[in-house]
Amino acid sequence: MLPAVLLLLLLPSPDPRTAHGHPLYTRLPPSTLQVLSAQGTQVLQAAQRSAQWAVMSLATKIQHKLHECQGCANDATRPGHLRHLASFLQDSSESGPCGERRPAAANVTRAQGRIVGGSAAPPGAWPWLVRLRLGRQPLCGGVLVAASWVLTAAHCFVGASNELLWTVALAEGPRGEQAEEVPVNRILPHPKFDPQTFHNDLALVQLWTPVSPAGPARPVCLPRGPREPPAGTPCTIAGWGALFEDGPEAEALREARVPLLSEDTCKRALGPGLRPNTMLCAGYLAGGVDSCQGDSGGPLTCAQPGPHPREVLFGVTSWGDGCGEPGKPGVYTRVAVFQDWLREQMSAAAAATREPSCRELLAWAAPAEPPADAAAPPGLCAFYARRCPRAADRACARLAHQQCLQRRGRCELRSLAHTLLGLLRGAQDLLGPRPGLRRRAPAPARPARALREPPGPSHSGRRAARDTSPKQSPEQRGDTKDCPGVKALQQKLAALQRLHAWILQVPTEHLAMNFHEVLADLGSKTLTGLFRAWVRAGLGDRHVVFPGLVGLEPATLARSLPRLLVQALQAFRSSLGAPSR
Repeated sequence: MLPAVLLLLLLPSPDPRTAHGHPLYTRLPPSTLQVLSAQGTQVLQAAQRSAQWAVMSLATKIQHKLHECQGCANDATRPGHLRHLASFLQDSSESGPCGERRPAAANVTRAQGRIVGGSAAPPGAWPWLVRLRLGRQPLCGGVLVAASWVLTAAHCFVGASNELLWTVALAEGPRGEQAEEVPVNRILPHPKFDPQTFHNDLALVQLWTPVSPAGPARPVCLPRGPREPPAGTPCTIAGWGALFEDGPEAEALREARVPLLSEDTCKRALGPGLRPNTMLCAGYLAGGVDSCQGDSGGPLTCAQPGPHPREVLFGVTSWGDGCGEPGKPGVYTRVAVFQDWLREQMSAAAAATREPSCRELLAWAAPAEPPADAAAPPGLCAFYARRCPRAADRACARLAHQQCLQRRGRCELRSLAHTLLGLLRGAQDLLGPRPGLRRRAPAPARPARALREPPGPSHSGRRAARDTSPKQSPEQRGDTKDCPGVKALQQKLAALQRLHAWILQVPTEHLAMNFHEVLADLGSKTLTGLFRAWVRAGLGDRHVVFPGLVGLEPATLARSLPRLLVQALQAFRSSLGAPSR
């Protein structure tokens, strides 16, 4: 009730103006402009923090890699070490060691120890287990299957497919070292995933930078054939999910052993909701040991016997009827039946045929026009010219380049959405219910089914990043010719610095947005209930005027705010000399 009352006070006063037949206009009152200014300032601050974090994260990655290479250079007795480093950075899960667990981190959890209210895993016990975070909030688990690839559940991304909002927290070290956080470059849900039945509940996530072979993260082994362990085989699950159904998530990583169950047992326990061709189940029919909300996308691994035991990923946590209930084992996506699709998606051939991701386009210094003597668009834009009838067709090449720049512009809007998440959370008291990303409920036909995800995100505060103004860092000045991968990372860092220079150069004490006037045309109401308006705003000594759409009622005002702030942010970015598209 209070937000509605406040909004009524903030709405325009009935003081329309007209002049000799011109359309009626109304100005938003000063109280509304104050709210817009406060929220716009939060957007600017969030944009600067996000830019600082992105630049600092990549600079730290370069520093770590240089230290690793210095260690390699000092070890002259191991000439094959650099070859091993290069092979690990390839995207094939077969190019390096997989499924190796440290001797001190052996899983000793018994049946009574469970993820649902059970025992904590030792630090470093799961080097391939990662956490997927949406806007810094953990939502799902995942499994590192190659240096640049994480396998998880497709239902984690229903309604939240913007890869720019996601990051991946890699495994912590054996002594509890803090997990490294890596941005997501691409999300590839299985093309036949069905959010109603959870059929083909699998997705690949490509990391922006590959994991370091010197770090604690290690990939798990993928199955090498269609065969799976027999029923009764003890396998392991792990995650940070809820301690009990609809309960709080675990503060520490938990693990448990569960036996694989036969197809007939799974069918009897779970009914027609089970699709045996793509799903398997594991657990105890007596209940008590199970995965739960928040464990989605996590691993179900089974030990491969032999002189060098390895863990093989046979299942990805998907769904269940409750958590640990008697007669209701957990359901996991069968990885073995998808191995052809997985290897195809992770191959270099597939990478060459994909459209550039938003993160790649935003980090790329795109020229405004293709070179006059070029027969095809340069760099990433070459993807859009693949259907040109002739390689020398310059008209087609120009159209492809424009299509590429339009795609980059859409990516910039998606990037700005990242900065609005904190704003929308903080503005809910004044502007109605929170329009944040929500998880879809299970299908009504199966109300007891529970997705293995958190019951709802909690919003923790962020620590301010250190100043990362776009100057040449020591990492950039170092000798990197003998350090594989560093040059590419440095190029990404330079591109990030150029992209964010406009916001990084603004002193924090001057980072305030002021809305001076919003003039709405009362004769321009759209089908969605919004009105065309002219907006005048300021940032320091910069002033911009831009067109927008604004609502004049409580519901439409709340709905129009995010786009209005995005447009203001774009206007300031252009006025402060951001790189052109």
